[in-house]
Amino acid sequence: MSGSAEQAPHWLRQRWDAWWASRSPRNDQITLTQRNLYILPSRAGWGFAGVFLVLLLASINEQVNLGYALSFFLGSTALSAVYLTHGNLQGVSLRLLSTRSVHAGQVLRVGIVLSNQHQKRGRFGLWITAGPKAPADTMTGPGCPQSMELLPGSDASMELDVSTQRRGWLTLPRITIETRYPLGLLRAWAYWRPQTTVLIWPAPEALVPPLPDLTSETPLEAALPSASRAEVPDGLRDYRRGDPVRWIAWKKSTHALASGTGLVTREPSGGRSPDRWLDFERSPGMATLSHEARLSRLASWLLAAEQDAVAGGPRYGLCLPGSESPCDAGAAHLRRCLDALALWRTPTESSATERREP
Repeated sequence: MSGSAEQAPHWLRQRWDAWWASRSPRNDQITLTQRNLYILPSRAGWGFAGVFLVLLLASINEQVNLGYALSFFLGSTALSAVYLTHGNLQGVSLRLLSTRSVHAGQVLRVGIVLSNQHQKRGRFGLWITAGPKAPADTMTGPGCPQSMELLPGSDASMELDVSTQRRGWLTLPRITIETRYPLGLLRAWAYWRPQTTVLIWPAPEALVPPLPDLTSETPLEAALPSASRAEVPDGLRDYRRGDPVRWIAWKKSTHALASGTGLVTREPSGGRSPDRWLDFERSPGMATLSHEARLSRLASWLLAAEQDAVAGGPRYGLCLPGSESPCDAGAAHLRRCLDALALWRTPTESSATERREP
């Protein structure tokens, strides 16, 4: 009996969620109509209703005409508030703007545009919230309602804060828009479930170690025996920033420094400059870290490597089990690498996902 009692609320909760999902399918744009608008008395409205009933019963019992007049006036005011509060939201359109990826733990800023299609009526006292509502004493951050007013036939944009907990695809939370205009006796609201998903990158490591040393070898070449690697030819050139110390021709550099010029290094095969490879398995210190900790460290290294590349440093590449991003630099390359970190799954997770897929 106790097991059935515990399962019943869960079953009812599933039916309730399914009904709400059917009432508000996911879409990146919504127009508020009678189908998706709801209205109920607020706490002040319930108190008003109690006062109205007491006044009406007292007027009937005492046969006081002035009491009748006051009761009917209050009742008509409440009925007018139902029309005005509901109409303050009806016809308002909401549209989702493009969102950018952020790192896990950071606040995601979700931009939306509200449109008032009515040419003569303004919309006042609108409150918009993303996800569960924050405590009343919280002024800013995720879950805090933000106010908005719309002039007749105008648009307005705003940003809502959404918390991010883990890497991967994030489904945007339900957005609630409500109003209690004009008297506060009733609360009209609507739910909006955006369809867009946002890719969340791994959280950067707080105390990240320095970037790994440069190497001209790919991770695959580094795994080969030393005898099978191609030797660096003895062609000489001027020292460039990022060249490994082992490439410096010290005897030649001594004569060059004596003559007033800089260091001299050996030219690598094919004229290829040294690259910085960030490897999930072979980079220093990775063996003692968990999978998520490795991804966080790689995310921090990618950000530092991009800053170094912008300042004239070497290119960088990313090597994950099962995938490899060639060495490059730039904002697009950094985003590709961070996306690869966000989407990477362990072999156990990958096999479990394949079993679930039809």
